[in-house]
Formats: sequence, structure tokens, C-alpha cells
Amino acid sequence: MSLAVAAVPTPTSPSHVAGIGASAGGLEAMLAMFARMRPTGRLAFVVAQHMADNGHSDLVVRLIQRESVLPVVLGEHGSRLAADRVVVIPAGKDGHVKGDILRLCDPAPEHLSTPSVNALLTSIADSWGAASIGIVLSGTGSDGVAGCRAIRNAGGLTLAQTPAEAKFDGMPEAAIRAKMIDEVLPVETIGDALALRFPAAGAAILTAPSPSPSPSGLAVGEATMADPVVSAAQHHELQVLIAKVHEATGIDFSSYKEETLLRRLDKRKSTLGITTPDAYQALIRKDPGELDTLQHLFLVSVSSFFRDCQSFHVLERALAGALADKPDGEPFRMWVPGCASGEEPYTLAIILAELMRVTGDRRPIAITATDLNPDALATAREGLYRKTAFKEVEDSLRDRYFHPRGQHYEIDPAIKACVTFERRDVLAGPPPSGLDLVSCRNLLIYMKSHLQDDLVKLFHQSLRPQGLLFIGQSESLSFVGNSLFAPIDHFHRLFRRRR
Repeated sequence: MSLAVAAVPTPTSPSHVAGIGASAGGLEAMLAMFARMRPTGRLAFVVAQHMADNGHSDLVVRLIQRESVLPVVLGEHGSRLAADRVVVIPAGKDGHVKGDILRLCDPAPEHLSTPSVNALLTSIADSWGAASIGIVLSGTGSDGVAGCRAIRNAGGLTLAQTPAEAKFDGMPEAAIRAKMIDEVLPVETIGDALALRFPAAGAAILTAPSPSPSPSGLAVGEATMADPVVSAAQHHELQVLIAKVHEATGIDFSSYKEETLLRRLDKRKSTLGITTPDAYQALIRKDPGELDTLQHLFLVSVSSFFRDCQSFHVLERALAGALADKPDGEPFRMWVPGCASGEEPYTLAIILAELMRVTGDRRPIAITATDLNPDALATAREGLYRKTAFKEVEDSLRDRYFHPRGQHYEIDPAIKACVTFERRDVLAGPPPSGLDLVSCRNLLIYMKSHLQDDLVKLFHQSLRPQGLLFIGQSESLSFVGNSLFAPIDHFHRLFRRRR
């Protein structure tokens, strides 16, 4: 399988762009943050600090520069972003990032405070996608919420200062309550967290030191994946339904994020024309089969072959190295939790088969694929797929590993034999062990934050030393996860077991 090799960036080209938004009390927070920020050769920083139109932008630049080892400059229209450089948007202007160019413009009338944090973060999301980062620090109001939403929708990373330590908690609190923040951190640890996520090329991998107490109640450097805020009434309604679904189907959804389940529940009630919890409970009493319908809605998943194909190209290169390092004849073992209808484990089997076809390797491929959805597993075992599942598959691969069956394609028996499908809860029972790869894409994002860490620890336990972890582009590892796994390619969410 041929790969398109990305161009090697120049030394000053950033791999990621971080937009930093702050208002009242934000300068103090930025000084503390940039005092701990170290060069990585990867991150460009753009600051939107609310100022009066005649604000002293030069003073802000000088104050940050006094604390930071990174160069700090006042933004100019048309200037180019660079890794390890901090650009401050001048007073009286809004800043937009287009590619690696900063554009300055007069503020839009609806922007009550400038420079607008939302305008900056949204532009970064539009240009940089999953390589965008949004950081919300001290300030009043809610500027930054829409920008963080854009970054999260693009698959990027959003951070917020711990509200309890912020001089004014309005902005970080608003973003957290809007469920738009991935991690909440004391400002002094944001630099360390970014360095851990985006290490300098060739940097030594260090075991994280034992954390010390911090004023926020978190250990220094410890991130919290902020679970969405759900009202007491919503929580009660959902817990009743989770218990009933568990009793009726045997599937326990208590580990799933409540916001995700509520969104699917609300969609179901809207379809039925039901507006109150009591009315929905009455429907269940009349038709207990509704619980089975609800279970399938909670388990809904979308999958296709080679989904996010560039990420699979990156994975292929890592798998080629892993194959070369294994003794001849030793099985290559993988686990795909949350496998849905089987497209992902079959994709992995095809990648391995292609690599081994080129090298003449004859070792066994052993993939364990697990899911809770019995209907999805039945589809996976059958191995029959509609043409729409092949949008990102090269024709040569489809023709080599699939056979036309009317309006469908059937997986080749040799590939099917590489995969064993099992119905199981990913957190229940002992996991597989001695694995070369765990591919868990778009499952972590649905789980409560503390259980995400439990699952990542489980993956670490399952993998052999130097084993690979592959997660979804909308997902990220917390501080705990980053202490266990080192990034191979953060953009494509591929990691290696640290120890």
C-alpha cells in the first residue's frame, strides 16, 4: 500500500497553534503560565488579552517577555506564525489566523470586548483543525465559549485555568459549564502539560515525578477531563432509565457520559412526540420493548473502512517497524474494543496482510474485537458491507480483499479468519495481554472522565513494552494517560507504551 509522505516542516514551522484568551486577571495568569513554558519546536502561541482600544499593548508584550524564555512580539497584519513564538494581538484589533498568517482587522460590532477570544479561536479551528489548541484563562464574561466549541468540533484540544485559582472565574467557568473544555489545569502546569503532549523532537521520555498538592485540590500537573454539567432532574431521569435498560438487556450504561446519553434520549423522545419524563415512562410501561430500542440508540456507532485514512497511513508506518522488531513466526496480537460492525479490525488485518505480503512475513495475525452491541457483532461476523463503507479504500485494496456480492462486498475468508469477535464490556473482566496494538477509536470520548483514565490504564496493562495505542482524532489523553504513553504522532493520536 503506497503512502503519501508529508513534507518535512521547516525548523520554525509550527505543528500546532494555540490561541490563548484572557480578560480581567488574565495578565497575571499568563505571566505565571509563560514563566513555565519551554520551547518544543512545535507550538505557536497567539494571545487575545482583552484591552481598551488605547490599551498599552507594548507593555503586555514586555511583561510577558520578562517572564518567558520564548520570544514575544506584538502582532502585525500579515505576519507569519512560528513555533516557540508568542504573538500578542494589539489593542483595538481582532486577530484571525489563516494558515500560518495572522490577519488583523477592526472589531466586529457584536464583539463587546477586544481582541475577541471567540474570533481568534474559531479562526484557528478553521485553519488548523485537530492541530488547534484553545486555552481560556482568568476573565469576566463568556468570551471563548464559541471558540472552544469550534476547536472541539475540529478535533483540537481545549484547556481552561482552574476557576478556583483564577482572579476572575467567569471565562473559564463559562467554557467549562458549556462542556467545551477537555482539561482543567492550574496555570503553572499548563506549560508542563503541553510539553508532555507535544514533546520536542528527540526529547528524552521521563517518568512523571510524584505530584505535589496544589491550591485547586488537584495534584500539580493533573488534568481533569471536565464532565458535562447535567441538572439533577436530568440525572435522575437518566439513572432510572439506565437501571431499567440494564435489567432488561444486561447492558450497563452507567460508565457513559450522561450528556451523550441524554442527547440520544432527547432525540428519541422528540421522534415520538414526547416532552416529559413521565410520558416516556408511561410508554415504557405500555411497551417494554422500548427499552431494547433505547439500548440500540445508546450503542449507536458509525464506522467505515480506513476511516480517517491519513491516520491509518501513519499507523501503517508504525506497524511496519513493530513487525520488523518481532521474532519470526511470533503472532502479531491486537485488540479493538468498541469494534462496532467490524470495519476497523478488518482494516487492521488488511494493513498487516499488505505489509506481510511485501516482506514475505508468514506470522499469524490475531485480532480480538469486542463490542456490546449484538447486532453490530452479527454484521461483523458476517463480513458483508455496503459500497458506502469503502469511501476511503483504494480500489486495489478493495479488489484484493473483498468479493462483490450484489450490492455488497464480502470480506476475504483469509482476512476474516484473523479476527475473533466477542461480546464484552471493555471494563469487565481481565483484558487480553501481551498485545502489540490496542486500537480504541471514538470510545473514550463517550465515557466519564475518571473511567477514561481507568480504561487507558487497562490498555497500558494489556500492551507489551513499546506496544502501540491508537485512539480517535476527537480524543486525547489526560495527564495520567500521557504519563503512561508517549506520542508517536499526536496529530493522528498514535502513542507508544512508555514502560
